[in-house]
Amino acid sequence: MHPALAKGKEWVGQWAGTTIVCIASGPSLTSEDAETVRQSGLTTIVTNTTFRMCPWAHVLLAHDAKWWKEYRSEVDEGFTGKRLTCSPSVGPGVLSLRLVLTFKAFQNSGCAAISLAVLGKAERVVLLGYDAKPANDGRIHWHGDHPETLSNARTMDKWPRKFEQVAAYARQHKVPVLNASRDTALTCFPRVELDEAIRTNQVENPVQQLECLT
Repeated sequence: MHPALAKGKEWVGQWAGTTIVCIASGPSLTSEDAETVRQSGLTTIVTNTTFRMCPWAHVLLAHDAKWWKEYRSEVDEGFTGKRLTCSPSVGPGVLSLRLVLTFKAFQNSGCAAISLAVLGKAERVVLLGYDAKPANDGRIHWHGDHPETLSNARTMDKWPRKFEQVAAYARQHKVPVLNASRDTALTCFPRVELDEAIRTNQVENPVQQLECLT
């Protein structure tokens, strides 16, 4: 077996029985919420430039090669966790999840993070920064806009459908996904207060994931 394929297989089932927190870059994300997650000690996947707020996260998943080209040097300087992409290859030290034949990326970093947690057989998944909508002041990310070389959520109108798909995927695999984002346009995941999710580390009789409105 190719060494890269062996590394890819390591992600299958590695989080069985644990809670995974996925943190995206929505404008409602706060440093206070990130610190709550850090202090909880829960395994955390961050997407894209949210590694800046959460340099302590266990996994950084950035879907696109263009993002890695723009931010790779900054990641190398300040992030020590595992690094993943859904692109074919972005250089040494970043594993392409295309090597994992059972992984579904859903063409979106936030969706891919959820999918990775499902692949790892997490007991449940808690979401933060999954706004999928601009803030009232027009901000798209908590960190401001990307450079002009990158898209700034240009396809946001297509995100709800992608999240419907990953929600169905999680239901199929019986992994509850709970949205603790302060603000969100997504209706396909039950809402939960972050403090409650982190404090209990278990939601009793979690609400069945709702079908997204179409």
